[in-house]
Amino acid sequence: MTKNILFFSAEAGGAEVLTPVVRLLRNSPLYEICVLSYGHGRKRFLANGIECVETGKIVKGDRDALERYHPDLIITSAAGIPRFDMSDKYLWETARETGIKTIAFLDQWQNYAMRFSGVEEGERLAYLPDLINCIDHFGLEEMKSEGFPEDMLVPLGHPYLFERQGCYASANAVKARNKVPGGPFAFEQASTILFVSEAIREHFGAERGYDQYDALGMLLESMAGASRKSGLIIKLHPKDRLESFSHVAPADKGIDIRFVKDELSPIECLCIADTLFGMTSILLIEAFLVGKKVVSLQPGLKGPDHLILSRRGLVPVFRERQRFDPFGFTAADPARFPVHFDTERFLQLLDEILSVQSFT
Repeated sequence: MTKNILFFSAEAGGAEVLTPVVRLLRNSPLYEICVLSYGHGRKRFLANGIECVETGKIVKGDRDALERYHPDLIITSAAGIPRFDMSDKYLWETARETGIKTIAFLDQWQNYAMRFSGVEEGERLAYLPDLINCIDHFGLEEMKSEGFPEDMLVPLGHPYLFERQGCYASANAVKARNKVPGGPFAFEQASTILFVSEAIREHFGAERGYDQYDALGMLLESMAGASRKSGLIIKLHPKDRLESFSHVAPADKGIDIRFVKDELSPIECLCIADTLFGMTSILLIEAFLVGKKVVSLQPGLKGPDHLILSRRGLVPVFRERQRFDPFGFTAADPARFPVHFDTERFLQLLDEILSVQSFT
């Protein structure tokens, strides 16, 4: 008998990590798949070729999705920031009340407790699914140290990053360069640097001690003092607003600056760039996995470092504002950070939950 599996994510990063899982299961006769989403998550699902039903925010006690689609299992991301959206958390809560199992996939090694907490002081880890893909041993140990029950943590790997490693080899750098807004860079022999923005100010205010504008300013100061001319691509986050970067000159002191939002895919950005600077973005991890030079800029950092690569000492991180040589870094060694997605273990897990014979 076919089992119904309901997927949900309203965030771009959540949609990315779930997309390979949806593709895996929709090719099986054992499962009927439905994907619910809205906002940035829906946009990313559709860009990835995943059909999805548009929904709104899920509110506390809302059983509409459960009554309409009768899922035997719910698989979600865990990317929602509580003060903005509690949809995934309310979905886990309501599913537990009705006896439906839930699995959440992490898309990043950061903000563990926040992903499963409410907005009130007494709601730390108050919203938990039945199982969490904690990605790997490092995620497992870090989540245990933050108080998560070990029996709900399953290290299955990272579906999105594992899939992306195989995509990079077939990407066309020449075509990607031709898609850069504004045409060829002004300096023919320029090295290309990519700055990966994130909506740090919008999401966290001054909580981290820095935001995307601080990090970018630090990079621009260092590039302006370098002897080599360069092209700089600023990859905007989906929640960034271009007008917020109006203080950044389009070309200054030997730097040809271009802003990119949707014109280039993440893989195309990696094709063009020699070195990637950013803060804690998943794109920095993608770059590491294809052997690019990667540097994290977190000037004035308060609290923990939220990038797994720099926490593990795999890439340089600047925690204070200072100038540096933007061309003086070495390439990454992808072998030091495996992200294999264990599809066999995942399918076995579904067998255990749903009591169906898995496919190979």
